[in-house]
Amino acid sequence: IERFTELTGRMNLPPKWSIGYQQCRWSYYPESKVRDIAANFRKRGIPCDVIYLDIDYMDGYRCFTWNKENFPDPKKMVADLAKDGFKIVTIIDPGIKHDTSYWVYKEGLKGKHFVLNSDSSLFLGPVWPGICAFPDFANTKTRSWWGTLYKDLVNTGIKGFWNDMNEPSVFDVPTKTFPLDTRHNIDGVISTHAEIHNVYGMQMARGTYDGVRRLRPNERPFVLTRAGYAGTQRYSAAWTGDNVSSWEHLAMAIPISLNFGLSGQPFVGPDIGGFIGTPTGEMYTRWLQYGVFLPLCRSHSVKGSINKEPWAYGEEFEKINKKFIELRYQLMPFLYTEFYKASISGVPIMRPLLLEFPDDKTTYRIDTQFMVGENILVSPVMEPGSTSRWMYLPNGDWFDFWTREKFTGGKWIDAKAPIDQLPLFIRAGAVIPMQQIVQFTDQAPVDPITFEIFPSTEAKGICYEDDGISFAYQTGKYRSVGLKVAVYGSEISIDRSAPEGEFVPAKRSVVFAVNGVVQKPKSVLVRGKAISEITSLAQSQEGWAFDPTMHRLSIKTTDTQEAIAVVVR
Repeated sequence: IERFTELTGRMNLPPKWSIGYQQCRWSYYPESKVRDIAANFRKRGIPCDVIYLDIDYMDGYRCFTWNKENFPDPKKMVADLAKDGFKIVTIIDPGIKHDTSYWVYKEGLKGKHFVLNSDSSLFLGPVWPGICAFPDFANTKTRSWWGTLYKDLVNTGIKGFWNDMNEPSVFDVPTKTFPLDTRHNIDGVISTHAEIHNVYGMQMARGTYDGVRRLRPNERPFVLTRAGYAGTQRYSAAWTGDNVSSWEHLAMAIPISLNFGLSGQPFVGPDIGGFIGTPTGEMYTRWLQYGVFLPLCRSHSVKGSINKEPWAYGEEFEKINKKFIELRYQLMPFLYTEFYKASISGVPIMRPLLLEFPDDKTTYRIDTQFMVGENILVSPVMEPGSTSRWMYLPNGDWFDFWTREKFTGGKWIDAKAPIDQLPLFIRAGAVIPMQQIVQFTDQAPVDPITFEIFPSTEAKGICYEDDGISFAYQTGKYRSVGLKVAVYGSEISIDRSAPEGEFVPAKRSVVFAVNGVVQKPKSVLVRGKAISEITSLAQSQEGWAFDPTMHRLSIKTTDTQEAIAVVVR
C-alpha cells in the first residue's frame, strides 16, 4: 500500500472539523429547517461539526445558485451557524442546466468547456435540472474554469463541497452514463469517453479541490466524492454511494470501506443508517456505534424516509447515540493522529485484521471486524435482537475498552453486546491519546490531553497536533510527541518525548492513565519529584489517583515543551 500510494498519491491532511460527526439529508430546507437541526444538536448536547445542503438549496437545481425563497440570506445563515460551530457543506453536481440565461452554462459554452458528441455537437443529457451539458474535466483549462465557479459559495462561507452524480450519471438511458463515443479534449488530444469514464469523477474532484484551494489558500479544502479512481485520495474523501437501510447493507459497508482503504483511499465511510429506506431505532444505533470509528462519519437519508438524526428514534436510542458520538470526539486526538499517519504513509486508518496480523491466518477471511489504526479492534453487531456476538481476538493480549479486563488472543470469544455497548478491544502495548468531550472539534483547546496506556511489558505511541485548518504544518507548525512505557514488575516508567515541531498548544494539563495496574502505587515521581495522591483529577493541577475497580492509575501534571519522565513504584 505504501508503494502503491507513492505512485498514485496520498491523502492531504484534511481540516480537523471534517473528522467530526456529519449530518446530511436529501434535503434540509428551508433555512428554518437547517437552523432547527443545528439547534437540536446543541440543545440535546450531541456533538456535530457539519450539516449538508443537498440539491434543494439551489435555484431549479442549477449549480452555484441559491433558491432565494428557501434561503433568502445564505451568508447570514452560514455565519450564524458558524457561531455555533457548524460548517456547511453544499452539493455540486456536474450536470449544468441547458439554459441560455444561466451564467454557468453561458460561460461553459463560450469557453468550450463541455463534452461533445462524436460529430462535435454539444452532448446533452437529462439529470436533476432537466437537460444538461457536462464539463469536460479531462481538460486542464476546464478544471481551472470549474474551480473559479466556487467563488460565490466560498465567499458565502461554505466550508466544504460534495461532488455527486460524477460517475458521470445520466438519467433515462440504459447505460446511465455518457455514450462511449462522446468526445473529450485531454489538453489538445481528442479522446473518447471510453478512455475517460473511469477518471471523470476524480478529475471533477481535482478541479474542485484545486479551485477551492486557490480561492481560500490558507485553509485545507474538504471535498467529498461519489466517483473516483486510483489517486482520488489526493483531492477528496469518498463515501460508498446510495445504500439501503437494511442489516445486509449495514454489514456490507465494512468490507466496502476496507477495500477503499486497501486501494489507497483512507478517508471513506457509508451513509450511516442507510440512504434509502427507514431503519429501526436498533438498526440505526448499531450502525452508528461502529460508524463513529470510520474515517468518514456521516448520517444521510433519502426523501420520503424519516429523518436520520441521532434523536429520531426516541429517548433510549438518543442516549446511546449521544454516548457514541461523544466517544468519537474523545478519541479525536487519536483519530487525527491516524489521519496524519495515513497522509504520510498511505496506510489506511480503517484496516482489515489481516493487514495487522498477516501471520494469523484466521484473520484472512474476517470481514465483520476491523482495526482502527494498529491498536483498536471494532466488532460491530450486525443482527437484530443480538446482545452478544462471536468475535475473533487475534494473537496477543487485549483489553476490553469498557471494563479494562485483559484477554489473551488467538481465539474466538462470545463478547457481550447489549444495545448500549459495542465489542471494543485495545491491543496491549497501545497508547491512545484522548481528550475531553466537546460539541464541535474547535470548540475549546484540548485540556487535558490524556494518554490512555494499555501496557504489556511495554507500550508506545505518538500524538500529532497542529492548528487543524491551515497548511502551516507543512512548514514545521505542528507538534508531535512520542510516548514509551516500560513495566518492570511493580515499577512503571513513562517517557514522553520533547515535542517535535513549532506548534505550541494552549496552556494545559496532561494525564497519563495506565490500565492494568493491580495495586495502588507506593510513590509516583514526575520529573524526578514525588507528587501526591489526590481525590479529584479535575480539581487538581498535579497528582495521582488509583481506581481499584478499573485497575487504572491516572497521573496528572502540566504539559510542557520539554520531555516528561514519570516513574511509578
